[in-house]
Amino acid sequence: MEPQSWLPITEYAGKYRVSISTLRRRIKSGEIEYSFQEGKYLLRDEPLSAKPSVHVHAAPSATVAPPQPANGGGASPAPSNQEEESAPIFSTANRLLHELKKAYSLILQEKEEQILLLKDEVSDLRTLVRVLETENDRLRKGSLSEPWIE
Repeated sequence: MEPQSWLPITEYAGKYRVSISTLRRRIKSGEIEYSFQEGKYLLRDEPLSAKPSVHVHAAPSATVAPPQPANGGGASPAPSNQEEESAPIFSTANRLLHELKKAYSLILQEKEEQILLLKDEVSDLRTLVRVLETENDRLRKGSLSEPWIE
C-alpha cells in the first residue's frame, strides 16, 4: 500500500464530490476498498465509478450465505411460509401503531385542555393583580393626603 494512493474519507468526498454518508454506507456494505488506520477510514485515490460494486475487499466473515430452508429444497415454499409468518406480524404492528396514534392524540388533547385552563387562570390572576394594584395606589394616595389626621 502506497500512502499517496489512499485518501482520508473527507478529502475523498471533496475531491470526487461524493457525500461522506454515501462513502460510509458503501464502506459498511463493503462495496468499496478501504483501509482503517489510526481511527480513520482511508479510500483508494480513484473515482467511485471505477470501484467494483461487489464485496471485493470485505472481510470473509462479512459475506454470509442466506439461510437455507429446513426442507432442503426449493425456493417456492420459503416465500409463502415467510408471507404466512409476516402477515400476523404486520397486522399486529399496524394495530399497535393505531393504538399508539390514538393514545398520542388523546394526550395531545388533554395537554391542549390544560393549556386553555392555565391561560384562563393567568388571565384571572392578571385581573386580580390590576385590581390589587389599583386598590394599593388608592390607599397610598389617601394616606399621603391626610398624614396628620387620626
